[in-house]
Amino acid sequence: MRKPEDNPKTAVAIIGSGMAGLVSGYLLKQDRSQRFNVQVFEMQNELSLDSASITVPSEDGRGTRVDLPMRAFAGGFYSNLRRMYNHLGVKYIPIQFLFPLSKAPMRSGSSCNKDNREGQDDIKPTPSKPYFIHSSNNHRVPPVRPEHLGLWDWITESIYLLFCFTWYTLCCFFIPPYTSRTRYRSASDAATAGLSSKVDENALLSESLGEYLQRIWLPTYFTQNYIIPQFSAVTTCSHEALLKFPAKDLVEYATRTFNVPYYVVQGGVNIVEKKLANGLDIQLNSRVISVESIPGNHSSNNKVRISYRTSADGTIHTSDFDHVIMAVTPDVVGAIFHPLRAAMAQVPTTPVESVVHNDTSSLHALLSNSNKKAVTQANPSTTPSSRQATETQVIHVRSSPTGFTEAVHECAASLLVTTVPITPIDPTKVIHRTRFTRVLRTPHSKEVVNHIFDYGVGAGAAVSGVDEKGVRQWRNGDGNVWLVGGWCWDGMVLLEGCVVSAMRVADALGVDVPWRGMA
Repeated sequence: MRKPEDNPKTAVAIIGSGMAGLVSGYLLKQDRSQRFNVQVFEMQNELSLDSASITVPSEDGRGTRVDLPMRAFAGGFYSNLRRMYNHLGVKYIPIQFLFPLSKAPMRSGSSCNKDNREGQDDIKPTPSKPYFIHSSNNHRVPPVRPEHLGLWDWITESIYLLFCFTWYTLCCFFIPPYTSRTRYRSASDAATAGLSSKVDENALLSESLGEYLQRIWLPTYFTQNYIIPQFSAVTTCSHEALLKFPAKDLVEYATRTFNVPYYVVQGGVNIVEKKLANGLDIQLNSRVISVESIPGNHSSNNKVRISYRTSADGTIHTSDFDHVIMAVTPDVVGAIFHPLRAAMAQVPTTPVESVVHNDTSSLHALLSNSNKKAVTQANPSTTPSSRQATETQVIHVRSSPTGFTEAVHECAASLLVTTVPITPIDPTKVIHRTRFTRVLRTPHSKEVVNHIFDYGVGAGAAVSGVDEKGVRQWRNGDGNVWLVGGWCWDGMVLLEGCVVSAMRVADALGVDVPWRGMA
C-alpha cells in the first residue's frame, strides 16, 4: 500500500496565459519550498500573451517581429514590470516616438462610425495633414514642423501649446482629482441634494476625466485636439468612454510618465513569454466554462472545481484544485464564476481591432527634407544591441468627427500597425488582423473593483462589505478563488496591473516575489 505524502503539494489552476496568468504561474513555480503544482488552462492552441503577434519577412532575411498589441512601457509607471524584466534577464532598449496629430481623412459617401469600418477598405482616403507633431517627453525641442505648415502658424501653435501644456502639467501635479463628486458639485447643487434624505449614490463616486478637465479650465480646443486624442490612443477606446474614466487614472499616468524614457523588449514580448512559461504545466485548447468553490469542513479543506471543454473532442472535463487563479477579462469572469456575475456586468469592456498592413496611401509627408534624417523608423526588436542611438518611431494619431481615434504605428519601412482603424485600408495590403478585448474604467467600475480587492474604497454602504440585501460581497481570495489582470488594481488597465495583481496573490499565498526591492 502506497504511503500518503506527509506534505502534499497545493494544486493551483490558472485560467488564462496572458501576462497576469504567466506571472502568477512563474511566481508559484519559483516558490522556494516548492509547495505548488501549477496547471495553466488556455483555450487557444498557443499561449495568449504573444498569440496575436507576428513575424513579417524583412529584406535582411531575419524577419521583423511585430508585438500586438504594442508593448512599449515607460520606466516611471511600469516600475514592477521593469524590475521583473531585470530579474528575468529580459533585455529592453530605449525608444522615442513622434506623434503626428491629425484629423482622420475624409471620404465621400462613407461614415467613420466603427460599425461601418469593415467593407470600406476599398475606398481611397485623402491623406491627412498633421496639425502638430508631438515628441515623447518633448525630446525634440523645438517641435518638428509638419512640411505643409507655415512657419508663423507653427510658431503660434507652439507658443499656445507651451502655455496650455504647462498649465495642464501643473494641474496634474498640484490639483488632484476629487475622490467624490460631492466636492465637485456647485453650492446650489449641494443645497438641492441636501433636501433629500437619501444619499445620491453617484455623489460617492470619484471625479471623471471629463469633470476634471472642465474644473481645471483647459481650453476646449486644447482638450479636443491634444489631450483626448493622445489618451484615447493609449486606452484604445472612444472619446466618450475616455471622458468617463476616473480622472485619477489618467492624472497618475501623466505624472508618473512625465519626463521618463520609454522602452521596448528587444526581440519582442515572445522572449518574456518563453521565460515566464518555462517549466509550467500548460493545457492548451481547453476552454474553462465554470468555476465553483466547494466548501470543506475546514477552510484548509476548501476545493475549487473547474469544468472545461477540450477542442479536440468537445468533451467536458472537471477537475478539483486547492486554488484557482482567474487571469481573464471581466466578461469572462462573469460568465464562468457565478458569485461575480452581477459585479462583472458593471465593468465595461470593448472589442479592439489591430491591422498589420503596408497601405501608406493615407499617410501625409511627415517631415521636411532637412528633418528626415533625424528620424529612424527601424524596428527596435531587430536592432543590434550594439547600436548607440535611440530609435525613433512614428505613431500617427488621427481622430474622427464621430469620436474615435486610430493609431497608425510605423513599425518598419512600409510596415504599419493600425489600431482602432477608422481610415480605409486596401484589403490587398492587409497582412494580419487581430481582435482583443479592452477593459474600460468608470468611477463606478473603479468602486466595484476596489470593493473586490479592498483597495481604498470610498464612503457608502458598500464599504461594509454587504450588498443591499445584507449578503456579504465576494472578496478576492474567497473560496480560494483569485483574480489577476491589468484591470485588477486601482489604475490604468495596462501591463503594470498584471504584474502587481499577480504579486499580491503570491503574497497572499506566502510566496516571495524575487524582484521586489530591486532597483
